[in-house]
Amino acid sequence: MLTDLGHYALYIAFAACLYAAVMSMIGARRNDDRLVQSARMAALVTFPLIGLACIGLWYALITHDFSIKYVVETSSIATPLFFRITALWGSQNGSILFWCFIMSGFIFGVMVRDWDRGRQNGGRQNGGRENGSVQSDKVLLPGVILTVSLTLGFFLFLELFLANAFARTAFPPADGRGLNPLLRHPGMIIHPPVLYAGYTGMLIPFAFCIASLLTRRGDTLWLHASRRWTLVGWAFLTAGLLLGGRWAHDVLGWGGWWGWDPSENMPLITWLIATAFLHSQMIQEKKGMFKNWNVFLMLLSFSSMFFGTAFIRSGLLTSVHAFAASAIGPYFLGAMAIMLVACMGLWLSRLDSLKSDNQLSSAFSREGIFLLQNVLFVSTAFTIFIGTVFPILSEAVSGDKITVGPPFFNQVAGPQLLILVVLMGIAPLIAWSKASARALGQMAWVPAVLGVGMMVLVWAFVTKDIVAILAFGLCGYTLLQMILEYARGVHARVKSGESIPVALGRLVSKNQRRYGGYLVHFGVVIMTIGALGKGFLGNDVIRSNIQINESFTIGDYTFTYRGLGPVKCEFDDCQTTQAGLLITSASTGRVIGTAYPYRDTYPVQQHTATIPGISGDFNTELYVLLGGWQNDGASATFQIYINPLINYVWLGGILMILGFVMAFWKAEELERVDVPVRIPAGAAAT
Repeated sequence: MLTDLGHYALYIAFAACLYAAVMSMIGARRNDDRLVQSARMAALVTFPLIGLACIGLWYALITHDFSIKYVVETSSIATPLFFRITALWGSQNGSILFWCFIMSGFIFGVMVRDWDRGRQNGGRQNGGRENGSVQSDKVLLPGVILTVSLTLGFFLFLELFLANAFARTAFPPADGRGLNPLLRHPGMIIHPPVLYAGYTGMLIPFAFCIASLLTRRGDTLWLHASRRWTLVGWAFLTAGLLLGGRWAHDVLGWGGWWGWDPSENMPLITWLIATAFLHSQMIQEKKGMFKNWNVFLMLLSFSSMFFGTAFIRSGLLTSVHAFAASAIGPYFLGAMAIMLVACMGLWLSRLDSLKSDNQLSSAFSREGIFLLQNVLFVSTAFTIFIGTVFPILSEAVSGDKITVGPPFFNQVAGPQLLILVVLMGIAPLIAWSKASARALGQMAWVPAVLGVGMMVLVWAFVTKDIVAILAFGLCGYTLLQMILEYARGVHARVKSGESIPVALGRLVSKNQRRYGGYLVHFGVVIMTIGALGKGFLGNDVIRSNIQINESFTIGDYTFTYRGLGPVKCEFDDCQTTQAGLLITSASTGRVIGTAYPYRDTYPVQQHTATIPGISGDFNTELYVLLGGWQNDGASATFQIYINPLINYVWLGGILMILGFVMAFWKAEELERVDVPVRIPAGAAAT
């Protein structure tokens, strides 16, 4: 009964989306606030309705209702309760339902906000001074409702008519097939919901952008109104990518955290474009520039999300965690084509209202550096996109599917990302409008010297690879520059009599957006150092036919095979075979730790998972895979990855999220205006 009730609730939610879209258009055309408010309420109620649908499907999963096909595909009697709950997003149909639930949650949040608030118009006039007018967010409400309702309605259409998670089977089996073994990991359990939140969260700033175009507004109202939503979507995308990397590291046996897998490349593309937008919108807010560019970036960001979702769910991409080919692929691609044509047409028809108030006066300025960063973000996203879809294009044209592997992405995208890291250290030193090379040199020479010193140390003690030496040196420069940005601010406050902790706290609290951004940049550099350590200093070795108690040495580490045997599996529907290796220092004989790589076999799913054993310390990870064995474990084959600095990837990710929290906390404080601002006639000319 509860399951059927949830299914019916989806139809009501779909009808509410259609009603909201139609009434928002009619209300805007007639300037009838009552119709707009009724549309707002219709959009708002989709969240509890879709939530009821999720509860209905959860009930079926928890109670083993094998009359539901989705329950048969993703659960079984032996599946633990926790994994029956997370099975909601364990396959195509349920994941679309959960996607709709998260999207409706964002819509609920934006619908219940205070739409009567006043904001200082960000338009620039009279040599850059604010024009002083106050505008209400409510002018954007009909366009926002229309955009979010049409988008959610499309996904509900897919769920109800093409990928129904509530579809029943005529002959219910006695048991189900169980959850995909690859999804039985904390990282993969958390990764999809967080990534879905990042993807669907980008709908809100996109909706504000469309609403701004529909109302022919060329000011920053839509940027101010959607800033927090953009930050939230970006943060979820960041966390989703990090969790996906951790899952790949722990489960897939890649030997690292990133393998340029197509399903991970797609959200990375969206993340890069969204990051470019976050930087570019500051130029429009401060200088009234890049208006067209910001609209383009937002449209491109949402389009990349839609494109990535379409390709991952169409079965066109070959990936370890893409969905199988299904009937929804053509509908996705058709909807994407309609969306692109509509958005481009709307944008081009509004070019006259998006003219910049000021022009770029000098390429050697903070605006110029930001523009260069934007170009690099977009070009990196484009090259990753080309490498990801090239196998599909080559197969369509020539009939041969050409694989594009990590070497291509490392060689093409890697240098661009490294330049971006360097620009992060330069941008804070560059003045607005026009910078002085002398002033820049005075502020940059200390971290530059220290960066050169780091290059010398890397050359002397780590590696003779010129590219690696240069990359570490550039990261060292930017890292030190970020530290100095904090140090300069703290020093200025200490001179006024504050203690260092108090000075740091007050410095950050006075400008959380700025210093939160610096902390995000700091995290990016730390992540880059981790990626460089894995890429340039790592080692990958296979050792075959190792006998019990036999030792082998790789670098400064000696591995001794202690044996292999069955152990109790964490789940009732699998068998586990585990090996043990003692790890000691080759030079001193000191015991470093023990690695226990194992292999899980799932007879029902006919799947085998090779799970690494991980040891070492924070600076150097020892990653061991059980490749196979002979004679009941008398000998075995191992693949060993020495991963220097890889844990800095996770540390950098944590710092990025902390930086987001710092920047988000008071992100709108300066834009909130509680009373109208009146400017006397002629005051603008004084």
